[in-house]
Formats: sequence, C-alpha cells, structure tokens
Amino acid sequence: MSALPSHLELVQGVVLPKPVGADPVLDFVNTRSDWTAPGPARTEWLTSYEAFLIWSSYTGLLPPATVFRLIEQASGKPTEAARRLTAALEFRAELYGVLTGRAGGGSFESVARVIEKASGRRQLVPADDGAASWELPEDLAQPLDHVSLLAGDLLTGPSRAHVRLCPGESCGWLFLDPRGRRRWCSMATCGNRAKVRAHAARAR
Repeated sequence: MSALPSHLELVQGVVLPKPVGADPVLDFVNTRSDWTAPGPARTEWLTSYEAFLIWSSYTGLLPPATVFRLIEQASGKPTEAARRLTAALEFRAELYGVLTGRAGGGSFESVARVIEKASGRRQLVPADDGAASWELPEDLAQPLDHVSLLAGDLLTGPSRAHVRLCPGESCGWLFLDPRGRRRWCSMATCGNRAKVRAHAARAR
C-alpha cells in the first residue's frame, strides 16, 4: 500500500483524517472533504457505522471497550446501524451550515432537535465517592448522541466565536483560532499548497 497523504492516518484498518480542528466537534465536521462544493463529498471518511465508531475511539470520544461492544451490536442490527450513520451524516451537514453561517432554512432547528434529544437520553449515575456524572445509554445511538452534546457545548460556549473556516482550495474545513493567528486547517496541506501556488505565480 502506498504511503497515505500527511493529513490521513490508518486506524484499525480504516483511513481517517488526522484531527486538526482543536475541537472534537470540528474534527467530526472535517470527516469529509471539499465542503466548498455542493452535493456529496469528493471523499467521505465515515463510510460505515463501524468507521464512525473507530473515529469516535480515535478522537477519544468513546473508550475502545465501548466501541468494541457497539461494533458487536451493529453486526446484529445492520439496518439500524446504517440508519444511525445516515443520521450522523445529516447532522454533520446541518451543523456545518450553522457553524459557517451558511445554514439553509431549518438547519438550526434540525441541529437543536438532535442535541435536545441526546440531552434527554442522559442518565445521572452515582459514583463511589458520592459524586455523580451524566452517562449515555450504550446503544447504537451513543456515538451521535455524544458528539451532538459536545456540539451543543460548542454552540453555547465561548469557543463558538473562535471557529474559523479554512480558505484552502477545495477545503472548507473548520478549526478553532482563539489567538487569531491561524489561517489554514494545516500548514502541511492547505498552507503548503497555497505557498506552492504563490511561488509558481511569482515565477511566471
């Protein structure tokens, strides 16, 4: 197998984009290429429900043991797993529109419904030390529930003001830029391509 581009990594047999968004929600949005073009992605990395689970483990959203059990669940419920993946991809597209200000009619409401549904599924669980924590049921809805709750935190928190759009050609990925100094999703990809194009233009 030929070497992968620098922005990709092989994880448990699945090719995934390396996290560059500085926030797991933005890295979720960045699991497809070329947001600048309408219609289907030129490259889609969440090609299956299992790939979505592996991405969730790779980015630290779900522990490996949970991912293993959910993969087993999905193998026994392929139709539901496919439906959950479709819901995740639809949420990703609507969320991108909301985060970039390019949302179509009803996008914010669609995003809000998914987040609110996930919030309603949380359970308050006691810990041995007397404290408590919120947990989601370990079922096929968990990966989207988890990322949608984080999306709710991003949309309502201070980081929302620091979400930036990569201006790279055929890119459109998102990243956090709290210091106002970052231009590209990655200097190794979009930044370097821009430098090469600028150099070629000067050389003409």
